[in-house]
Amino acid sequence: MLKEIAKDIKSLIDPVIWITEGRFTSNELRLFDDARQLYELQLAKLEFLRFGDDLKEFVRRTSYFEEILGKKSWHYFISGVKGKGQIGHTNQYMTHWFYPYKGKFHGQMIKALINFIEAKEGDLILDPYLGSGTTLIESSLLGIDGYGVEINPALAIVSQIKLDSLKINYEEISTEIDFSKVYKVFEYFSSLKIPKNSIKPTVEDCLTAKELLEILWESFFPSSFLHDLPFEWRNFLLLIYLHALSDYTYLSGTKKGKSFQQFFFDNFKEYMKTIEGCWNVMNQLGIKLGDYEIVIGSALDVKLKDESVKGIVTSPPYSIALDYIKNDEHLLNYLGVDIGELRNHMIGLKGKGKERLVLYERDLKKSIEEMFRVLEPNGWAIIVLGDISIDGSRTNFNRKIIGWSKDIGFEDAWQLERAILGGFAKLRFEYLIFLQK
Repeated sequence: MLKEIAKDIKSLIDPVIWITEGRFTSNELRLFDDARQLYELQLAKLEFLRFGDDLKEFVRRTSYFEEILGKKSWHYFISGVKGKGQIGHTNQYMTHWFYPYKGKFHGQMIKALINFIEAKEGDLILDPYLGSGTTLIESSLLGIDGYGVEINPALAIVSQIKLDSLKINYEEISTEIDFSKVYKVFEYFSSLKIPKNSIKPTVEDCLTAKELLEILWESFFPSSFLHDLPFEWRNFLLLIYLHALSDYTYLSGTKKGKSFQQFFFDNFKEYMKTIEGCWNVMNQLGIKLGDYEIVIGSALDVKLKDESVKGIVTSPPYSIALDYIKNDEHLLNYLGVDIGELRNHMIGLKGKGKERLVLYERDLKKSIEEMFRVLEPNGWAIIVLGDISIDGSRTNFNRKIIGWSKDIGFEDAWQLERAILGGFAKLRFEYLIFLQK
């Protein structure tokens, strides 16, 4: 009798029994130790729903399970390439940690969302608010093609380099660029003076991030020993410098402060360590990266054909609560980005006072209409959006999006809720809003 009661209790409290609807227990499929929040268990259930009938593929795809029938998941090895500040298996692994952008979301969560969409090789994933590239990094690691749109030229560059860095052959770069050359690299980037307002958001012609980097090296970066290196290596070293610039800007005068040069040297060591880890794990697992393209443009006018996208995973900017431009002003100034022009185009920074909120709502709805246009029939657009507070009042944009969805044409709309402890924009919750065409 007692054994039967114990068995019944276990079936009630074992999360894996709930996730797999009784097919497996925690002894057979093991979640990561830090995957215990409700939304994580819900996402684990959603990705199991999609790939649970093919456990070999589930080993390759899952983001929340560490072990499947005694075999380690690919995410166990991928998240084992730890970056600076990484805790657990949620984010900062592989090249996710490159450049300290304040608006990042969790790579592990994004992978689970791509899994729910059931995107496969040959499909296209879109992120029209790319930020620092999390969605495209995860889609590429899964062998799925990605298309990102980012209005901020500097962030588009950061995203491009983070993705390109996954391809760097560590054995070759570590032989060519040793620590003895690092000082010369630092001196070169420190000497650059890109004229103010040289780089603008290319809303109409949609320059790609790769094209912009080529322009920088051809027109603004004087000829040097760096020009003899492969394009991806040069950009990798540039990103190390930009990361050090950010560290120096924000940490000077604090207990973590040090010289700009020392930040660069320290970051060089950490970046190289990550590239070594990426190179090793990708060879170990035989990862074939998906293709990607990043354009500098507007989420209000995505340059893709109707019904050409398998799925969308994105997070609109919290710019009515957080001034992204001010946070990255050092980066924008170094690269000569026209900050005034960027403010005129960036969603959430247009207008003043109450008008700003009205324009944000208008643009947000328009961007979701654009997502609907490019999405395949039956495809999913998943929007990650915080519960933003303005002047003490919650904006409830999650409810508005679900309310708009039927008028826009979506067949289904629902949300998951993720509790936030603290947060840069004073968020209580972050919502994962699922819209099906």
